[in-house]
Order: sequence, then C-alpha cells, then structure tokens
Amino acid sequence: MLSNDTEIYILYYGTLNSKDGSNTHIIELAKNMANKVPLKLFVMNSKRQDFDENYIYWVPVLHVKNFATLSYEIFLSFMMLRFMLHKKPRIVYIRQDSISFLPLILCKLIGIPSVVEVNGLINDEIDVVSKFSIKKVFLSLSIASASFNCKHCNRIITVTQNIKEELSKRYNIPGSKIHVINNGANIDLFRPMNSQKAKRELNLDVCKSHVCFAGNLAPWQGVEYLIQASPSILEKEPDTTFLIVGDGVLKEKLITLAESLNVSRNYIFTGSVPYEQVSMYINACEVCVVPKRPLKSGYSPLKLYEYMACGKPVIASRLDGFEVLEQINSGLLVNPEDPNEFSTAVLQLLSDPYLREKMGFNGRNYVQRSQSWKAVSEKVLDICEDLLK
Repeated sequence: MLSNDTEIYILYYGTLNSKDGSNTHIIELAKNMANKVPLKLFVMNSKRQDFDENYIYWVPVLHVKNFATLSYEIFLSFMMLRFMLHKKPRIVYIRQDSISFLPLILCKLIGIPSVVEVNGLINDEIDVVSKFSIKKVFLSLSIASASFNCKHCNRIITVTQNIKEELSKRYNIPGSKIHVINNGANIDLFRPMNSQKAKRELNLDVCKSHVCFAGNLAPWQGVEYLIQASPSILEKEPDTTFLIVGDGVLKEKLITLAESLNVSRNYIFTGSVPYEQVSMYINACEVCVVPKRPLKSGYSPLKLYEYMACGKPVIASRLDGFEVLEQINSGLLVNPEDPNEFSTAVLQLLSDPYLREKMGFNGRNYVQRSQSWKAVSEKVLDICEDLLK
C-alpha cells in the first residue's frame, strides 16, 4: 500500500464548469484517490468554483481565444515548480487531452515518475483541415504532445483495449507499459430505486414501459438508430415511451426525425437535467440503451456503468468496451447502426420482466465489485505503487 506521505499531483487540462464525462471522471477519480493518499488536483481557474475540497488548486488562465491552453501550461508549470521546491510529489498523473509538454519535462528534470491517462485518440481530421488554419496547428501540437508524453512517461493508463493497441502501434510503446482501466460509476448516486416511485416523481405514466438514453446528443451516440427502430417497437409494444435525457447539437434533428416517423408522441426529450437527477430517469425505465456508432478507439462510457449501477438491463452496440454485457449477462449486444436488430432486442427485454431483473442484478453486482469509482481509483493506485517499487 502507498504510504500517507506519497503525494500525487493530478493535472487536468480543463475547467470544471460542467458535469460532462471528462469532468465526472476526474472529479470522482481524485475524490476517491484522496481518501487513500495526499494529492493536489490542478485545474483551470473558471467561473465554477463551488468545490470545497482542499486538494483542488485553481490555476490562472488567460481566457483568450487560442491562448487559454498555452497560458494554462505556463502558469501550471510555475505553480508545480513552486510546490515541488518545498516538497516533491512522489508521482505526477497527467490527463492527456490537450497540449501538454512542460509538466513532463519538469518531471524528467527533477526525477519524478509520471503516469499519463489517455481517454481517446486524436482525431485524424487533421488531414482534412485547412493547411494554414489555427485548428490545424492546434491538432498538430496535440498529436505531438500525446506522442511526447506517451513515449517519455513511466506508465500509461487507457480506458479501452483498442486505445492501448493503437498507442502501442503509433508510438512503438511496449504493451507492458500500458494498462487498461475502464471508467466507473458513483454507486451511491446511481443505485436501484423503485421504478413506479421514480415514474411518479417525474410525472411519467406508471402504466407504460420506458426506454432510456442518457447522454450528450452528439453524432457518435447513434440515437437516430433508436428512433428509427421505434416504429417496429411501437407496433408490438404501443404503450412504450422513449426518454432522451440530455442535450446536444443533434437535439433538433432528432426531434425532427421522430416527427417524420410519426413517433414523436412517444418521445420525451428532457433537455439537460442536473447530474444528480439522472439516476431518477434511469430508474424510471425498464430498459437503457447505448446505440453507439463505431469509433476507432472503442468506448468506455460512464453511462454504461451508471445504467448497470441502477440495476437496469442495457442494450448496446457490439463494439469494443461493451463486451462485458455478454460476459456477465447484464444486457444485449446488437450490430451498430442496425435499427432492426435494435428493435428486436428492445422487444425481447420489454416482454421478459424476469430477464430484465436478472440482467439488472448482474450489472449492479458487477459495478459494485469492479467498476465503482473506489474500485477504479484503487486500480490506479496499484499502478502508482508498482511504479515506486
């Protein structure tokens, strides 16, 4: 076990203005790690500072277009150096999702082991971006940063096997240096509740079945395939309501699609809801879905584990990151972008309450055992402990 004087610095290149997946991940990881070891979490200074955790350090940043990241990098490095001159941390943990060079250089100069967390691959869109655009420069620097940090850090943590394999191939990194740790769920917030009670709390019809998608309405989510599957589902289960919990760039297009298929009366688009209330919507539903489109890096979405933590059966695309559903019998996998398969899977679960209950129990049990944020943080700390041997 790591000793109480093993301080860890966590570097996050983002603000905490919203409760999106990235923020939830870093907040939950830091909170649970802080229960075990001393740490400092460095984040961009922002409007939202309603956190009273004494381990969060707000780094100044110039909120000027195209210069925010650069200014953060400079101020962060000076702040780190000031603390290091007083007492060196035992490990520096870097969330790689922006342009970052100086902190790892600092680690190398002072002799501090480093861990880099990679949650996704830099999009290959750089090839189609205008040659002299700022975006092209930013993407080029991001790719260079990922390459530099992955090659020179001591350990890498990724959230999917696909990311591990791609990093190893791209940067010629031995697989033994890269560890896969999937995302987790807050099992205290996301827990099973009485479905009928949840429906009444949300003013939903207690006599109807509900199918839930919760998340950002972005192109890779594949929500349109759920909507395209709706006519077939409603033909056999007309008393079904679809809850689309969240907001995003595709919201209006998805509403229009539902209208064009004459299923809009069976859809409720809630818009953005407080993170603390998402569990209520999940618990009000009989089935939860993750109809993702294929992505090169694979997936480890928070919503998968949050659905499972609420004891709900899940239907997901057959993609890297979702195989656990079949492994522990907590849901069904379907071919991505296939509304027919999707409708068949939804109908199977809606018609079989015993199967839903069994799958929900298996999912909750698995997340409690292996994918709570406490369990995830312990896996990270095990890697840190091994690094210090």
